[in-house]
Amino acid sequence: MNMTLQQIASAMAASIEQSHDQPVCRVSIDSRAVRQGDLFFCIVGQKLDGHEFARQAVANGACAVVASAPLDLDVPVLLVRDTTSALGRLARVWREGTRARVIGVSGSAGKTTVKEMLAQVLSAAGRTAKNFRNLNNQIGLPLSILEMDGDEDFWVLELGISQPGDMDELGYILAPDAALLVNIGACHLEGLGSLSGVAEQKSILLDHVRKGGFACVNADYPELLQQSARRDPKLVTFSGAGARADYSCLRQENVEGSISYTVRVKGEELRCKVSHNVHIAENLAAVVAMAMELGLGMAAIESSLAEYSPVTQRFAQSRVGTWLFIDDTYNANPVSMARSIREAGRLGEGKRLVLVLGDMLELGADSSRAHRELGELIADTGASHCFFQGNHAQDVEAGLGGFTGVFKKVSGAEEVLQALSAVRCEQGVMLFKGSRGCKMEQYYSALERSWA
Repeated sequence: MNMTLQQIASAMAASIEQSHDQPVCRVSIDSRAVRQGDLFFCIVGQKLDGHEFARQAVANGACAVVASAPLDLDVPVLLVRDTTSALGRLARVWREGTRARVIGVSGSAGKTTVKEMLAQVLSAAGRTAKNFRNLNNQIGLPLSILEMDGDEDFWVLELGISQPGDMDELGYILAPDAALLVNIGACHLEGLGSLSGVAEQKSILLDHVRKGGFACVNADYPELLQQSARRDPKLVTFSGAGARADYSCLRQENVEGSISYTVRVKGEELRCKVSHNVHIAENLAAVVAMAMELGLGMAAIESSLAEYSPVTQRFAQSRVGTWLFIDDTYNANPVSMARSIREAGRLGEGKRLVLVLGDMLELGADSSRAHRELGELIADTGASHCFFQGNHAQDVEAGLGGFTGVFKKVSGAEEVLQALSAVRCEQGVMLFKGSRGCKMEQYYSALERSWA
C-alpha cells in the first residue's frame, strides 16, 4: 500500500482535523508489531480493545491512529464509526487501484490448500500475491490486501465465513474478477444453520464478481451448484469425482512417487502428473479449472504442481522412524475429516493405521450425528487404533459398530505413546486431526519427539 494520510481518510470517510500529505505504506492492528510510519487501527475484538494500546503504538512509531472514539495523542487521529469496517473500506479502495486479476476462493474444506496451489500455478504466468495462511475474515482479508503493492498480475485470496452476512462483507471488500467455490460441507452450522444454508451463503460471493467475470463451482455438490446457478456470473463447472462438468477428474494413479491424474477438459482427456502432495482430486480439478479459464495450459499447471508442498498442519507428511506421520491438525469438519481419514487409509494400505483425532466443533445440533458418522467411517478404515480427545468420544464410539480395533478416549499424548509401545517397531501411518480448539498439534509434536 502507498497512500497519503489524507487519501486514507477520504477512502474511509474518516473525520480528521486537518489535511495531511504524509505517505503511509503499511497498516497494523498489533501495537507490538508497529514500525516507524505505520498507521495503527484500534480494532475492537471479543477480548481486547485496540484503543487501549494506541499510546503504545504511537510510542513504537505509528504516524497516525484510526479510532472509533476520540483519543488525546501526539499524532493525527482518524475518527470512524467502526474501525473494522473502515479497514475493509480502505482495502476496497486499494483493490480498485490494482492492475491484478483478482480471484476469490472459498469452500468448507481445502480452500487454503487450493489457494496455495493456485497461487503457485499462477506464479508461472506472472507476479502473484496471496493472503498469508488463512487470514481470510473481515480483518485478515483487508490486511492481506493492504500488504500487496498493486502491481501484481494476480491476487489469489481465500474468504472464510461463519455467520450470515459474512460473505457480503468479504465479497464487497474483494470484488473479485473470478470466484472459485471448492465445496460445501457441514461446518459452522451453529451460524449457518444447515448444508443448504452453507451453500446459499458461500454462493453470495458470486454476487460480487465483477461484470464480465466468471465463477468456477464444484458440480459434485448439488446444493452449491443450484445456488450458484441463480447468480449472474458465467458458470464454469468442475468435478473431482468424474461427473459431467467442464473440467472433471476421471482417474487418479500413483506413479513413481507422484500422482497422475486423467482430466477431461471440455470433452478432451488430458494427463497431469503432479506431486504426491496433490492427493485430493477435487482440489486438482478446482485448480485446473480456474487456471485454464485464466489462460494457462496443462503443461504449466503440471510443471508448477510437480513441486507443490503442503502448508504447515495441512496433511503435511513426515517420516518418523518406520512410520509416516500426517500432521493435519489445523482444523476439522466432517468433509475434511472424511477426506483425510480416507487418504491416510490409502497411504497406509498394507500397513498399520492409527488415528489420533479430536472433536469437530461448531456443528450445532448436528454434532452428535456427525460424530456417530465419523465412528462409522473409522470402522470402515481397518485402523488398528483410534485415540479420541473431546466431548464427543461417546458419539464416535456409538458409531463404530463392528470396529475390531482399539478405541480409546485420551486426554494427553502420553496415553497414546503407552498404548502403542508394542507396535512402534512396525511400519505404519498415523494421522493427527481435530478442530482448532482441540490443539491436536500438541499430540503430533509430542509423539514426533518421542517416537523414533
